[in-house]
Amino acid sequence: MTPKERLDTSLEFAQRSDQEFDNGGNDMIAAELLWGAVAHTIIALAANNGWPCHGHGGYFEVARRLAEQQPEVPWQSEIAAADQLHGHFYNRNLSTGELDSRRSAAQRALHRGVTSLQTP
Repeated sequence: MTPKERLDTSLEFAQRSDQEFDNGGNDMIAAELLWGAVAHTIIALAANNGWPCHGHGGYFEVARRLAEQQPEVPWQSEIAAADQLHGHFYNRNLSTGELDSRRSAAQRALHRGVTSLQTP
């Protein structure tokens, strides 16, 4: 997939996640869709920077590199929050408050990444 295709996928997944979360849908599916949106954004950011990105470890490595470039931005904690949403898909282990908190953090990373990918 190209970075543009990943960006499009990310935006689609984010929209579908919002629909699930906001319309009383399945919170496990909503959490996984948001995780997927963030993951595709991270992969696109890695590609734009010429960095390898393979699997969970790669996502965290990209977050570390982004944090080095932008030390004022909490990339690593936001990606960790998105990863906790991924875990919720398998374990349904987050309370409503935890889901809200992780969702907000993941959305901040997502929107920041999407904005940087859309800016030439």
